[in-house]
Amino acid sequence: MVLGICNLSVVPLRSDPSHRSEMVNQVLFAEIFELLEERSEWTYIRMLESDYEGWLQHGQYRIWGGEIPSFDDDAYRVVDCSGAEAISDQNSIRLVPGTKIWDTLSLTLPNSSPAPYHIQGGLRNPTVADFAMELPKLVNLYHACPYLWGGRSPYGLDCSGLTQAIYAQFGITLRRDAYQQAEQGRTVDFVAEIKPGDLAFFDNEEGRITHVGLMLDADRIFHASAYVRTDNMDSEGIFNPSEGRYTHKLRIVKRIL
Repeated sequence: MVLGICNLSVVPLRSDPSHRSEMVNQVLFAEIFELLEERSEWTYIRMLESDYEGWLQHGQYRIWGGEIPSFDDDAYRVVDCSGAEAISDQNSIRLVPGTKIWDTLSLTLPNSSPAPYHIQGGLRNPTVADFAMELPKLVNLYHACPYLWGGRSPYGLDCSGLTQAIYAQFGITLRRDAYQQAEQGRTVDFVAEIKPGDLAFFDNEEGRITHVGLMLDADRIFHASAYVRTDNMDSEGIFNPSEGRYTHKLRIVKRIL
């Protein structure tokens, strides 16, 4: 198995080996992946933690010869809402919230810098015990961020990228897409039983799950739709007051925390 590691802040993962291709995900600093296929300017990869696959441009990663880190929540720290930087003698890379820094992972990136990176800024131990205290900070951080298909950072993110980034702060790895996240956790049978942190999923006319949001309480949902926003939700779905209509039809609510 040949592995790579991302040595930049956040880079696009594309569906095809072309800059014009759809961005299906983003790879964050220090994320490790398996190299599956080489093209002249592109490499097809599989991300180890999420199993997500796509094309990464050459020059946006380095070959990784170290150990594969544990994905247990006690093996890494996470960049918090204040952000952080990875600093070496020659480089300073701004890290977005949600970036995971494994304690046992040497951040000496081959062919990148003669000195190892050290992290300066906000790092926290990811734990569910901090959920009530940290969630308002995360809502404030991501509020009004633009929707970006495949995005995972405050510069732009999609609905499942938002829930994935929030859950990363508490040591929980969500799968990448909404329909995949809907397979995790246990079902909440009634809207009145919803608790903060539950995930609500919505389907389209064909019955396919296409949207997800995080419940702030039994009546309000935090989600990315054009931009990250808080809307009212009931047993029918999400009601958008500016449009005066329901925009998303509720399919299921899951509890993962």
